[in-house]
Amino acid sequence: MGSPGSEDAPARTGRTPPEAAGVPPQRGVPGPRLVERDEESALLAALVHDVREGRPAVVTVTGAPGAGRSALLASVAATARQARLRVAHVPCCPSDGTRPFTVLHQVFTALGSPLPAAAAGDGGGARVLAGLCRELAAAVDGRPLVLAVDDLHWADAASRAWLHALSGLPREVPVLLVVGQTGGLDTWRPRAAAAHAIRLRPLGDAAVAGLVRERLGAAADERLVEHAVRGSGGNPAVLAEGLNRLRMEPGFARERAALFTRIAGERLLRLVDVLPAELTAVLRAVAVCQDGFGPRLLAELAGCPPERLGGELARLRALGLVTADGGLTEPDAGQRVLGRMTGSERDAFFTRAAKLGYEHGVANAAVAAILRRTRVIGEPWVVEVLCAAARLGQGDGPDGQTTASLKRALREPLAPARRAAVLLDLGAAELLLDQDAGDRHLAQVLSEVDGSGLGGHRLLAADLLNARGGLNERTLIAAFRRPDVSAAERATLLALYWLADGDPQDRSTVGGYGMPPLPERPSDPAQAAVAAVLLARRGVRPARVRGLARAALAQPMAEVTSLTARAAAVRALVLTGDLTEAETHGEDVLARARRRRSRTLIARALAERAERHLAVGTLDAAAADLAAAHELVPPRHWHSMLRSRVIATEARVHLEAGRADLARQALERDAVEPGPGLGSAFLLYAQGAVLLGEDRPGEALAPLRECGRRLSARGWENPEVLPWRSAAAKCLVAAGEREAARLLLAEELAAATAWGTPAAVGGAHLAAALTLGPGDPGHAGHLGQAVELLRGSGSHLRHATALVELAAAGGAADHLAEASTLAARYRWRPIVGRLRELTGRPVAEGGLSEAQRRVAKLAAAGTSNAGIAVELAVTRRTVELHLTNVYRKLGIDGRGQLAEALAGSGEEG
Repeated sequence: MGSPGSEDAPARTGRTPPEAAGVPPQRGVPGPRLVERDEESALLAALVHDVREGRPAVVTVTGAPGAGRSALLASVAATARQARLRVAHVPCCPSDGTRPFTVLHQVFTALGSPLPAAAAGDGGGARVLAGLCRELAAAVDGRPLVLAVDDLHWADAASRAWLHALSGLPREVPVLLVVGQTGGLDTWRPRAAAAHAIRLRPLGDAAVAGLVRERLGAAADERLVEHAVRGSGGNPAVLAEGLNRLRMEPGFARERAALFTRIAGERLLRLVDVLPAELTAVLRAVAVCQDGFGPRLLAELAGCPPERLGGELARLRALGLVTADGGLTEPDAGQRVLGRMTGSERDAFFTRAAKLGYEHGVANAAVAAILRRTRVIGEPWVVEVLCAAARLGQGDGPDGQTTASLKRALREPLAPARRAAVLLDLGAAELLLDQDAGDRHLAQVLSEVDGSGLGGHRLLAADLLNARGGLNERTLIAAFRRPDVSAAERATLLALYWLADGDPQDRSTVGGYGMPPLPERPSDPAQAAVAAVLLARRGVRPARVRGLARAALAQPMAEVTSLTARAAAVRALVLTGDLTEAETHGEDVLARARRRRSRTLIARALAERAERHLAVGTLDAAAADLAAAHELVPPRHWHSMLRSRVIATEARVHLEAGRADLARQALERDAVEPGPGLGSAFLLYAQGAVLLGEDRPGEALAPLRECGRRLSARGWENPEVLPWRSAAAKCLVAAGEREAARLLLAEELAAATAWGTPAAVGGAHLAAALTLGPGDPGHAGHLGQAVELLRGSGSHLRHATALVELAAAGGAADHLAEASTLAARYRWRPIVGRLRELTGRPVAEGGLSEAQRRVAKLAAAGTSNAGIAVELAVTRRTVELHLTNVYRKLGIDGRGQLAEALAGSGEEG
């Protein structure tokens, strides 16, 4: 019966017999009165009475789809039948628009009269229409007629014209004409100036709630009522359909939170299929050009005169398809209206929209959103727009639209250099979303894109892969052997090959292709940097390492072709103990990475700076750098080999800071199994160190020995890389195997001595003293050596530890003062605790500010936080923050220790 836009299931209540209401009975569905339509029903009932008394009228009933027009028209028809009037109830549907006078056919059929001959034509002028009105008057023979035409917007033009003529003859034809139309499609207007207009409003919240409780009974809990009120929006048809589903199919109860919203969306989508052509064209334009396109461009794309666009948008808003600001209310409506086009029509439409946007200066992001839905266009501006939009997307963080724009750009015909640049941007963006895809596209730049002059693109691709830890040796070999690679580019690729963190084997035979070794005296800066760090890991020739690293770092930053190779030179200086020099050049690497706006390069530079902070002992700064690196590139996005190293660094930072619980969390939060490469050795060392910190030496020994095995297999003997031997020796001491522990400690000291830097040798002496304990004959000697060697080395945490332990072993009293100064500056909790054990006094941490001192004195005197806030005229939150900083600086846990700590630290004044 009803059309897709009609309201076939109106919201009703009560239990009057269907026959009494004049509605055909439906099995299981009562025929009740209409809810919140009392005024409208009363008006129509009065007009039925009037027409019976010879006073005809015209009524238009409009409302949003599902507002209950069909129910109201059925109700007036039923009322007229009860009053023994002649009734013609004509529902229209979209197919009625294909044949003329379909409404007239149904009216005369309902009256049992033959169809007038004039209705057999295709329509006619005013004379024909007036004649058809007279034919209707003759057919009713002066008896009142109630003519209810539902969904007139679907009717044919001839029928609409006839009803228009009929509405202007209230005295000639005794008819009550009631016309129902959907708001937004209600283009028919009666001729009668005194016509009545009814606009149906949504149901109120109370009415919706009452219907839900009445129809569902005990199943209508308050949450369901709330879902129905919010999801239906007071639309009777949506509400009725949802309640019927809940009653008839209990399985819908599982999705009740979204049921009514989904039904509303389904009804809108069905409406899209039957829109008039002019509204369909505007809706398509809205679906494609929601951002940045003004009314003029929107009208041009829709093929709509600009002066009519506002009216068409108002109609779409009335239908519930377009929001007040011009967007789609239902996202799927756009797909629905576009899906009715053929593929070629759709592509041409998107292409035209994109060109309009580009030619009229619409923002790149908006034009790119359209271009992503087109096929190949083959014009240069397409790639420019897509790449510009992708750059904007990367500035806001990783997102799928950035990569989608770049993938679309790759479908256009591109010159080799341009293709390499797009692949490079795509790979960089994908490293933050789909790491395998990112690796693959960056590898394409290295080994697949043909053409000379691509060296900068290739080396940046290699840098990005190396920064993530995923530089594949086979990819480098393929790039190295390309005929279009320059000599300078080949030199850098060779350096990165030997830097790549792969399996601990002779990689000169990888893939069956021999790769030359690094030159003994490299002239290329990247090769010098890699040679420096490889020698440093082996623990030999520190002077040679310094020379190579400084030669690499002497290259002006503007000429650097590989940031990761330059970072290798910085790591070499860290291992030689030249920490200040390393920090200066490391900051240059970080600044260059930031200028390149590469999240991957920046995160890698921050992670390496955290390692430098760990070497110095500035643990808070190390933790802050790691947090910033994780925010830019979460650990799960690193290649597993580099992820192992980053996780290990975080665990070691927390462990050195006395936060064993956080160290354990770091290992478990982004857990990764130790794989091949140097990163796995760092992870194994961190696992063993954390187990030691948890007093589980028996479990710690295995990962520490495996760490040593992997390092030794590569010939990396420098204890400054990882002091695994002294850590393993602690496990052996705990197991009572002191001689075995001595052997390991002797090996570590020998390796440190061979390397020869003060930090390495002093660190080995300190490790021996801490491992063997105060009872060992060489304990004090090791500590004395450690203090002298570590002073001025830049390794402040190890130096402070040696000072404290030497003081505990009977050393000079000024050792404690020196250690206390360092502990206060760097806030080392373990050192602060150890000093408190030895002196019985807290260690002031950098001194209290005047505001902190005032708050601390009042708190020590017993004043509450609220009282302090009143006394000092500050907020309570400010008091709490001051006290937190006071406790931290004084190395205490709370108020109970505050008075003693202030007195002992000299801060009471």
